[in-house]
Amino acid sequence: MSSSALPPGPEVSFPLLQEEQHQRELSLLRKRLEELETTQRKQLQDLGPSRERVTVGAYRDLARNKIAGEGDAQSEDSK
Repeated sequence: MSSSALPPGPEVSFPLLQEEQHQRELSLLRKRLEELETTQRKQLQDLGPSRERVTVGAYRDLARNKIAGEGDAQSEDSK
């Protein structure tokens, strides 16, 4: 009796089922990423064209300057 004549057993079908599940999960993740990207683009558009060009670094610099400016004003008030 040759092993190739036997129908595929659980040891063959289980990896195939795992691969199918893996592919379904990847497909779902791709779809979720695309939805997130679409949502982020819409949020950028809602903020307006001028906001799209502002980077996180620029926000950080603005915050740093504002804090420094307020600190200077407070030190003058305390004189």
